[in-house]
Amino acid sequence: MLPLVRQGLWIAGALLIGAAIVLGSLLPGPLVATVSAWDKLEHAAAYGILTLWLTGMLVRRRYVVAAIAAFLLGLSLEVVQGALTATRQSDPLDLVANGTGIFVALALAWLGLGGWAGRVERWFGLAPEA
Repeated sequence: MLPLVRQGLWIAGALLIGAAIVLGSLLPGPLVATVSAWDKLEHAAAYGILTLWLTGMLVRRRYVVAAIAAFLLGLSLEVVQGALTATRQSDPLDLVANGTGIFVALALAWLGLGGWAGRVERWFGLAPEA
């Protein structure tokens, strides 16, 4: 993890994003019989945001770990939806959408957006210049 002054705040943000994904995935909802482009976009955006948030707090060599963690969250939620909910269904295309969002976020992190939390802290004068 980057040496962040407000490390607890950044971790809390990651946990809130994760909790929103879990709640959005497991709260009762209608069964959707058709594949919705909007639904897949929501999946890609949610997992992309989570991955970008995580890579914002991590050193570059840990970006892949963040991506794997985000993907495993999505995989486990798909299993739970299929096995333990009455109003949700497991959809392999959701995993594809999740993976797409994760891949885009990972690419953006490697292209320069990763480590953004440290830069935000420096912009606000919370951390010394690197």
